[in-house]
Amino acid sequence: MPANFQRLLPILLVIFLLLFVLPSILKHHSSSNHLTSKELSQETIASTAAVDRLERDFRAEHHGYTDRVADLLAADHSLGKPLGDGVVIALDVSTDKQTYYAEVASTVISLTRARTGDKVISKTCIVVKSASGVDCPTPPATTTTGSTTTTTSSTTTTAG
Repeated sequence: MPANFQRLLPILLVIFLLLFVLPSILKHHSSSNHLTSKELSQETIASTAAVDRLERDFRAEHHGYTDRVADLLAADHSLGKPLGDGVVIALDVSTDKQTYYAEVASTVISLTRARTGDKVISKTCIVVKSASGVDCPTPPATTTTGSTTTTTSSTTTTAG
């Protein structure tokens, strides 16, 4: 019997490889928490608003803006999820810390915002990858109060 078993050993080894090892190597992993382009776009836009709010809060508390994303993350831990999902935040602050520039970008959309003091001096949006549901945020409508008219300008560029 040992001689017959030795002849079957290579066949059993091949069967074992085909049944257990090969499927695990060839198995395609599908991620259920992969964001759609629309969801990533919305998360990027929301992150831009959060960065602006956090920068203003930081300035009120420390008398100047910060150029460190870690300072913003310490103030609002929910900013960590977008960072983990692929949203990139780049900050730059003037030497007197009264002007900041922020770029918040993902693979589908890129937004920038700059402030001097409390005034927004620049606001842009670029759609990097056109997809369903990926749009730049619409600026607020022009409002008239008494004799004062307020308009918000925004630059929108689509790259396809």
